Amino acid sequence: MSKEIEKLLASVQDQPFLLILDTVQDPHNLGACIRSANAAGVHAVIIPKDKSVGVTDVVKKVACGAAEVTPVFQVTNLARTIEMLKSRGIWIYGAADNAESTIYHQNFSGPLALVMGNEGFGLRRLTRDLCDFVFKIPMRGTVECLNVSVATGICLFEAARQRF
Repeated sequence: MSKEIEKLLASVQDQPFLLILDTVQDPHNLGACIRSANAAGVHAVIIPKDKSVGVTDVVKKVACGAAEVTPVFQVTNLARTIEMLKSRGIWIYGAADNAESTIYHQNFSGPLALVMGNEGFGLRRLTRDLCDFVFKIPMRGTVECLNVSVATGICLFEAARQRF
């Protein structure tokens, strides 16, 4: 699969803009994330094969056509894929609710992959450790966190705002 990702990266004419979803399990969330990724101009979505929902009929329905036009790569080893992306000069930004820095202090203008975590426990430890930068979305209300698809939309469009 990494050969397919490398082929896609070679064809990208501007700075790569990727979305990595670390073990998202709800098909509605995955579909919404793919739809937002397409709307924000993401070149590809990367998901692990294990402990993650695949591109099912429900995912396709929720994505409203975006799953058919946005490349989605299911990889066997997410950590190895992240390391490959880093070796190609792509900065890895992870979202975590307990990060020190906020999304508004990040520079998303270069080649990047945004990493979003699981609905219940967020980023896995190894995935978080592989991130070059970890940030949070500041919360002002009483809820502790956002739905992963909502958080993904916020992060993607902040990156898109800086990039375009």
